[in-house]
Amino acid sequence: MRTRAASRLVFTPQVHHLTITAGPTPDGSPYAARFEGPASNVASGADGRTVTVTRRGSMHPFDFARRAAFITLAPGTEWDIEVQGNATHIAADLTGVRLNSLAVTGALARSDFLLPPTDRVVPIRIGSGLRWVTFTRPAGTRVALRGKHGFTSLSLDGEWVGTSAGCDWHSHGGSADGSVPGYEITLDSGSNHLTVNEQ
Repeated sequence: MRTRAASRLVFTPQVHHLTITAGPTPDGSPYAARFEGPASNVASGADGRTVTVTRRGSMHPFDFARRAAFITLAPGTEWDIEVQGNATHIAADLTGVRLNSLAVTGALARSDFLLPPTDRVVPIRIGSGLRWVTFTRPAGTRVALRGKHGFTSLSLDGEWVGTSAGCDWHSHGGSADGSVPGYEITLDSGSNHLTVNEQ
């Protein structure tokens, strides 16, 4: 049961080479941030619960490999995570975090998400195309996948679907009305090489 509003972790205008893990933070704060290459600006919002990570400096495509961000979230903390723009090369192990929502407003590529157990319905929304992405959830956790704009190289719980014009899929124990705790993945555009599985 929620006792307070979730914290928000926002990346803008885009993020590349991001690692998110759950673990102790040096000063016991809800999060810790470390960067390789030019550091992003990290600011806490006036609401006391929003943390915004703003990329600074050159956005030349060949500069991506020289930048990396490492975010540690305190175990048990409840988070809404949002990328306001495109995202590539995200490795997110969220198993120790209480995830409230996950959103990428732009495209998402070359990323892996290890999702935590949940006692609620958690929305995951990708805004503008997806390729080479994996979502892995705890065994027995419900998940639904919805999209209307074309899927290629789609794999769902070990079953190779391949190509599909659209998708409205529910895992075992699924509920069409979304009343059972689990993950609701919605794609606003198409996908290529999407894998949804369980541990």
